[in-house]
Amino acid sequence: MTVRPNIPWFNDETPTSTQVAAARVVGNADAETWDDSCDVLVVGCGLSGCSAALRAAEDPNLSVLAVDRGEGGGASKLSGGILYLGGTRVQQECGIEDSAENMANYLALETGDVIRKDTLDRFTRQSSTMIPWLESHGARYGGPASNAKTSYPGRTYLYFSGNEKSQEALRVATPAQRGHRSMPPVGQENHWEYGGQPLLTALLASIRKTANIRLSPQTTVRRLVVDEAGTVVGAEIWRLAPSSFAARAHRSLVRMGRNMIATVLGLNEPVMRAAARLERKNAKLTRVRVRRAVVLSAGGFAFNRTMMQRLAPEFMGMAPLGTFGDDGSGIKLGASVGGATDKLGDCSAWRFLYPPVAWTTGVVVGTAGERIVNEELYGARTGDALFRKSGGRGWVIGDQPLHDLVQEQRQDPELQPYMKMQLRAQMQFGLARANTLPELAAKIGVPADALVRTVESYNAAIRAGQPDAWGKADSYRRLIETGPFYAYNMSYDSKMNPIMGITMGGLKVDEDSGTVLDDAGAPVPGLYAAGRTAIGVCSNFYVSGLSLADCVFSGWRAADSIKAGATAAAPANAA
Repeated sequence: MTVRPNIPWFNDETPTSTQVAAARVVGNADAETWDDSCDVLVVGCGLSGCSAALRAAEDPNLSVLAVDRGEGGGASKLSGGILYLGGTRVQQECGIEDSAENMANYLALETGDVIRKDTLDRFTRQSSTMIPWLESHGARYGGPASNAKTSYPGRTYLYFSGNEKSQEALRVATPAQRGHRSMPPVGQENHWEYGGQPLLTALLASIRKTANIRLSPQTTVRRLVVDEAGTVVGAEIWRLAPSSFAARAHRSLVRMGRNMIATVLGLNEPVMRAAARLERKNAKLTRVRVRRAVVLSAGGFAFNRTMMQRLAPEFMGMAPLGTFGDDGSGIKLGASVGGATDKLGDCSAWRFLYPPVAWTTGVVVGTAGERIVNEELYGARTGDALFRKSGGRGWVIGDQPLHDLVQEQRQDPELQPYMKMQLRAQMQFGLARANTLPELAAKIGVPADALVRTVESYNAAIRAGQPDAWGKADSYRRLIETGPFYAYNMSYDSKMNPIMGITMGGLKVDEDSGTVLDDAGAPVPGLYAAGRTAIGVCSNFYVSGLSLADCVFSGWRAADSIKAGATAAAPANAA
């Protein structure tokens, strides 16, 4: 017998997505025929899955099977490898004073009501313990720290990665650098790469060395098995035979498809289709008996364009960050056994105006010619404003002195290679110039009267010594009055400069245990969710490092609850 959820998007999939089936119901799990067994099944081995597997395996009596559609690492491995942490050893070594309370005061502005205050407090307290734990599994963290306003640090490993210095934040908390970037291995410090690569490489190596964890790459979970009481008791997984031709071809295709340049150019779609065809033709079914729990940590659904179109249509112009494993399959597996979802229409889409910092002194306007955001804020706020208010299209308006500053700051040797590439493309393909503002408005296709009014209002407040209408700090304000005038295209379709992003919605979970909850707020026995498969700390507003830190937090939470045999306490604990 199967249980098919009455959810419109359950069958939404693209040719690259995992085909999730309705849950299978069995009368007596112990009387069934199984091909394999484990105590804990972890579905997806990004940072949340690795954290859950390694934490659960600290109990030597638990056997853990960790499966991943690729080779492991997921979107976390492709990320910048930033964890948002406070009160850490690294901060102390760099002379930075911070505390869990101070961090919580700031994060309350970003998290809103998406989680309870006591959950936020627990997250901030645990954050200082994450680095020692990650280092025990081979990761590296340290200084120096940076005071620069940047979207990603150059030769530094600790920086301001959010809105800590915004006027709103300064009223409630002392700013501190909390963006901790994972360091490369000893001896490779001069080799530039995203911090997610060394972090996940270390954790996956630790998993392979841990006796009571088995890692099964090139494996998908297509169906969960529940008993008549609704407890998850097993799963049907499909894996490619190791060392087979199909597995080797699949591995090559996945590596090609996860290349960021391929994503930017739109070349990964046919590659991922080919990998999915290999899975469907060659993967073999294994029925796994799960004695304790399943942890769903398979990422979001940014690569499932059908789900995106139905659930988050405002963000269809967002270029997905991650792998084709971010296909919504983890969320669907939870829904297949009654798991409730929330915030599926929310995404974090990043359009950074810095570097160069000069752009933050301009004015960002949308298609109506009106200002849409405080330009100094973290890029997720800018990206959100572009998509929700202006169909993903917008421009930074500046004048000749601002343009001169942009040209000067483009030469900063600390800029990362990808930043230089994007800036070069921005100046070559995304720049409009005119002697007057009405002429500039005509070139970019916005109403001239609205653009002139927007800039005049911005200038008038500066001349009058009045606070900025959007709360921008005085240090990021300057008159826009000396022609010629410039419009820098910040739209989603800017050549070689896409707006990258991830989905933020997912399964509802109990905030104390990580157990998946149903629509009534009751736990789904034997099922947990972590990372971007679940609602978490970062599901309201994202700042760099908050998602990866939440991956560790939620992975730990699920594993600790499984080890303790804990279940959800009450519907009021839903997140």
